[in-house]
Amino acid sequence: MPDDLAPALTDHLATASPPGRGEIRVFRVDLSAGPEGDDFRRLAEWADLDAEERARAERLVRPRDGRRFVRCRGALRSLLGGLLGATAAEVAFRVGPGGKPILVQPGGSRWRFNVTHSDELALIAVAWDRELGVDVERVRPIQQAARIVESYFTAAEVAEFRKLAEADQAEAFIRGWTRKEAVVKAQGVGLAGLATEFETLFGLAPPGESFRPCLPMPEVLGWRLWEATPRPGHVATLAVGPHGGGG
Repeated sequence: MPDDLAPALTDHLATASPPGRGEIRVFRVDLSAGPEGDDFRRLAEWADLDAEERARAERLVRPRDGRRFVRCRGALRSLLGGLLGATAAEVAFRVGPGGKPILVQPGGSRWRFNVTHSDELALIAVAWDRELGVDVERVRPIQQAARIVESYFTAAEVAEFRKLAEADQAEAFIRGWTRKEAVVKAQGVGLAGLATEFETLFGLAPPGESFRPCLPMPEVLGWRLWEATPRPGHVATLAVGPHGGGG
């Protein structure tokens, strides 16, 4: 995929224009509390959710997690409804391979999407006829980072991680982790048992505010990898498949 098709990062707003069929768009969604606080049943988005989504929100132990879920799913429904010419409440999903949600539409839909969130930030990636996987994480120290690297990364990646200065390991780990997650989410499979079968490496140059190809490996298993800082203190990776890869 040529670099001139770099994904565009934009805020999710009611006035935001929908992506064209030649675009790859990643929408940034603010999940922070408004006047309703954590009472997610009072959120405007609550009215658009179906029974399963409402039950899922109510099963979450912490009200703030329910609020984040409702706001994120409401934004997803709003975006996809705009693409399909439907209301947010009319958007329907089914579960695809590995639990990856897929649009339900008469005759099928070639719009593809993927969702991720960390704390009060969510990202929704959308493209026409390209499979996607996106992951975002807040950069923070992970106590068991070295052990996780040894469990889920390749031998070459483990060796690279051990060579890093301790001060660089926290961000390097988060960036390596989001790269792995983006690829397996794009494939619709779980991380366990698969992540050691491919390399993404970590990258040391700070990512920019817009999506740039991941370095030193911008393509892994046929997936084009892009990296960005969607919000200060966060890093995101997007995996994009070839045109027509959606089936």
